[in-house]
Amino acid sequence: MISERVRKWIERADYDMQTAEAVHKAGRYIYSIFMCQQAIEKCLKALIAYDEGDLPPIHNLRRLAQLSKVLTELDEDQLTKLDFLSHYYINARYKEDIAELSKGITEDISRSFIDFSKETIQWVSRRMK
Repeated sequence: MISERVRKWIERADYDMQTAEAVHKAGRYIYSIFMCQQAIEKCLKALIAYDEGDLPPIHNLRRLAQLSKVLTELDEDQLTKLDFLSHYYINARYKEDIAELSKGITEDISRSFIDFSKETIQWVSRRMK
């Protein structure tokens, strides 16, 4: 059975994915990718909470995957995407130059990270059933 604590983390991950979709449709690709990172982070924290672990105050997705005991199940492409999202999360929060931050972030890239995030969240969620 899923605890209230875990359910809330899952709800927040779902909300963040809905937000990623909404800002993607608005052409705000920086924040679409930012919200993808947030959604995966919350889903991994839900898995840690599901296993009754202490939730660390960290945002690095690779580290959270390690703490949730799924790191070894991820392939290099998935790890590369998690690393990109973790790095982008920091830049989206603190980098002042929006043009530089937006460089190379297209509609297709935003969509690919939304799709990746949804797949990752579904995969992680199945582990809690």
